[in-house]
Amino acid sequence: MELRHLKYFVAVAEEGGFSRAARRLHVVQPTLSMQIRDLENELGGPLFDRGARHTRLTAAGEVFLVEARQVLAQAERAQATTRLTLEGRSGTVRIGVAGAAVLGGMLADRIRAFHQARPLVRIELREATPPRQRAAILANDLDIGYSALPAPPDEPRLASVPVSSVAFVVALPTGHALAGHERLTVKQIAGEDLIEYAVGAEPDDQVPDALRRAGLTLPPSTARHRADSTLTVLALVAAGVGVAVVPAGVRRAAVPDVVYRPLAGSGLEVGFHLLYRTTETDPAVSAFLEDRSS
Repeated sequence: MELRHLKYFVAVAEEGGFSRAARRLHVVQPTLSMQIRDLENELGGPLFDRGARHTRLTAAGEVFLVEARQVLAQAERAQATTRLTLEGRSGTVRIGVAGAAVLGGMLADRIRAFHQARPLVRIELREATPPRQRAAILANDLDIGYSALPAPPDEPRLASVPVSSVAFVVALPTGHALAGHERLTVKQIAGEDLIEYAVGAEPDDQVPDALRRAGLTLPPSTARHRADSTLTVLALVAAGVGVAVVPAGVRRAAVPDVVYRPLAGSGLEVGFHLLYRTTETDPAVSAFLEDRSS
C-alpha cells in the first residue's frame, strides 16, 4: 500500500464515482479502477458498492476513509515540517549571552530581525561567561555565543566574527561622593573599591579581562569584589560596597540605588564576537549565522 492508493481512494469517495475522480486526479479511469482493486485485494474486501449510477462506500470503506484522510494529512504535515526545517525556518537556536551583549542592544536587534524573518524558529537564551560559552558550544549544549572573547586560535572547532562593540560607564551607589560629577576620570575612581567581573575561571586583578584588552588601566583598588554578570555587579554597587565599570546600555534597566556617569577621555569600547562551530550543519543555526549582518 502506498500513499497514491490512499489518494486515489479518497478521491473516488469524495467524488462519488470513478470517472469524476479520474478527471480530478488526471489519470485514465482504467488505471484508477485497477489501483482501487489492488487496494481492496490487499485489504481483503470491497471498499465501494459499484452501482450503475452511483459508487458508494461500504461499511469497511467508511472506516478506511477516516484512516486514509488522517494518514494523508500526517504525510502532508511531515512534508511541510521537513521542508521548513531544511530551509532553516523551523527548529531551535540556542544562544549563550553575557549581560553586556543584552544590555548593549545588539542581541535584541539581531533576534528581532531573525524572528521577523523566521517566526517558527525557537530561540533559547542562556546567560553564560565566555569560557562557559566556548565549552557549551563544543559540547553541543549551545549553538552560538555572544562573547567579549573571540574563538581561541588553537581551537579549530570554533570560529568567531566581530559583531558589535559596547561602550562603558561608571556605576555608583546613589549618594556616592562622585555622583555629583557629570563625568568621571580614571584618576577620580582610582581610590575606590572596584567591583570586578569574574570573566575568567580564577581572579587575576581588579580590572576585567575585556576592559583591560580595550586599553583601560586602573590603579590598584583597596578591595576585591567580584560578580559574574552585569546584574550581580549592579547588586553590589547598589549595596554600596564599591563602584563598577559597566556597559552603557545598562542604563535602560531601572536598578534602584544606582547612578551612572560617563568615563571622560577613555574612549572605552569593548568588541563583542559571535562564536559558533566550524562544522555547523543545522539549517536554523546556519540561517542565524548567515543573516547576522542583515
